[in-house]
Amino acid sequence: MVLLLAVFLVFGALHLRIAQLQLLEGSHWRRMAENNRLRRLPLAAVRGRIYDRRGHVLADNLPTWNLLLFPDEARNLGETVLFVASLGVSEASDLHRRVNQRGIDRLAPMVVGENLDWEQVTRIRAHQSDHPELSVVAGFRREYPLGPATAHAVGHLRLVSQEDIDLDPQLDPNSRVGAIGIEALAEDFLSGRPGERWVVVSAVGRQLGVVRESSSSSGKDLAVTLDAELQQIAAEALGERSGAVAAIDPRNGAVRVLYSAPSFDPGLFSGKLSPEDWKRLAEDPRHPLQDRCLQGTYPPGSTIKPFLALAALAEGVVSPDWTVQCTGGVVLYGHRFRCWRRWGHGMVDLSRSLEASCDVYYYQLGQRLGIDRMALWLEIFGLGRRTGIGLPSEAAGLVGNPEWSRRVRGTPWYPGEAVSVSIGQGPVLTTAIQLARAFAVLANGGRLVTPHVVVDPDNPSPVDLALNTNDLAKINRGLELVVHGEHGTARSLARLPVAGKTGTAQVVRLTEGIDSDDLAPHLQHHAWFVGWAPIDDPRLVIALVVEHGGGGGSIAAPTAAAIFSAALDEARESQASQGPGE
Repeated sequence: MVLLLAVFLVFGALHLRIAQLQLLEGSHWRRMAENNRLRRLPLAAVRGRIYDRRGHVLADNLPTWNLLLFPDEARNLGETVLFVASLGVSEASDLHRRVNQRGIDRLAPMVVGENLDWEQVTRIRAHQSDHPELSVVAGFRREYPLGPATAHAVGHLRLVSQEDIDLDPQLDPNSRVGAIGIEALAEDFLSGRPGERWVVVSAVGRQLGVVRESSSSSGKDLAVTLDAELQQIAAEALGERSGAVAAIDPRNGAVRVLYSAPSFDPGLFSGKLSPEDWKRLAEDPRHPLQDRCLQGTYPPGSTIKPFLALAALAEGVVSPDWTVQCTGGVVLYGHRFRCWRRWGHGMVDLSRSLEASCDVYYYQLGQRLGIDRMALWLEIFGLGRRTGIGLPSEAAGLVGNPEWSRRVRGTPWYPGEAVSVSIGQGPVLTTAIQLARAFAVLANGGRLVTPHVVVDPDNPSPVDLALNTNDLAKINRGLELVVHGEHGTARSLARLPVAGKTGTAQVVRLTEGIDSDDLAPHLQHHAWFVGWAPIDDPRLVIALVVEHGGGGGSIAAPTAAAIFSAALDEARESQASQGPGE
């Protein structure tokens, strides 16, 4: 009987509580249920790091705080926008525009502030009850320790576009992907996969519980062929000048340096780029966003001469002993073509033509060879076409010929144009990476390598061009004399075991009686030096161009010296550490 009474009392109390909840407090709990919301919070994926060939970090991640807005939860979106703007993380007008342009997914948050500092986080949390539509979440900011020294090569990130989302609907519209450089090339490898957490939040934005969660997966770390130390030295060597440095290992095509100047701070793109910063970069007359290693096309000037000399030997139109009398110019097709040395070089053979860079020798060599054979051989060495490096936006350059003239210009080919091409002027344009690749053929004994920044078993193997070894040896001897000969144009490098070729690329055509020194700075010639070291065991080919730098021997060669010196010192230290027999 007592037991029955107890059971009766318990059930009676339970019914009374139910009645209380339904009749007396029902409206309160209905309001609470209505005020609770389901939110989808993104879980950031850690992007893979990028390392250089020696393990130095080129791209890293820093933990940070981001501010999310759930627009559909805002009681007064105008007040929310003003509050966010007061934090200094976003412009009110920009935020209004983004809210109005948002997609139809009502549960998807908007990132309205990135890389928050602690003061901003504290202020948001202090006003959480006033703005429950805001939420602070953990994230990652991309960091580039070498900054401008690797900006073009390593690249930076950008917000995903609608096109990206159309291709992959699972992409978070607030996420970032590689925009340029290695970040873009290896996007699928580096990116990882973000997760998400579905939570119930209260009317004041407080998390009440987790409904469902899928973890994020980190991207993979990537080791590349770049050399961080040489990148920095290249940046220091160019200084405030505009230009490019491309350096590769001639044995396999591994890229050691890709530096373009002027550069920029890639960290600017790790958060929301301010309108002021974008305007400064976009309107800079020196175009810091252009990658001059891959996109900058320049007349190769005299750096083209070794390849035309090899072509002429291979075609049998000249012999190594063939000589030309240089008096400072020659008349061809009714026009006088000047040598860079007004008073001439006297009697010139193959070796001396390279050592002293005699234009008259190559005017006549080019006349014998003809434009069709010149164009064919230049393309064999990889000029006028992309190298296959794989990085975005590589330019193809240009090797002009009669067919190209008819197709592109709609005009016939003029015989004098072939004379200009023979010294790297006229309708012939190349990039620094193309010339580095071409000179690698000379350095490695006749194999055309494919430049690459990532070691991959699918990288193409070097292609044997089947060059005559005796012809190649004669060309290389001439290039050694460029640096170490009595009349060499790159004697500033004579203290180093370097072989190579200077080049001066005309920006404007000089008329008789006008000297290049008389030109305005922006009309000065571009200066080239391309070469390798050590001479007898080549490990590094460098192609360096200085825009409006004047002569290749006076500007480009000394600039290249600093990079060669560092590379050679590094090689000696490496050999010493390995010890004999290793």
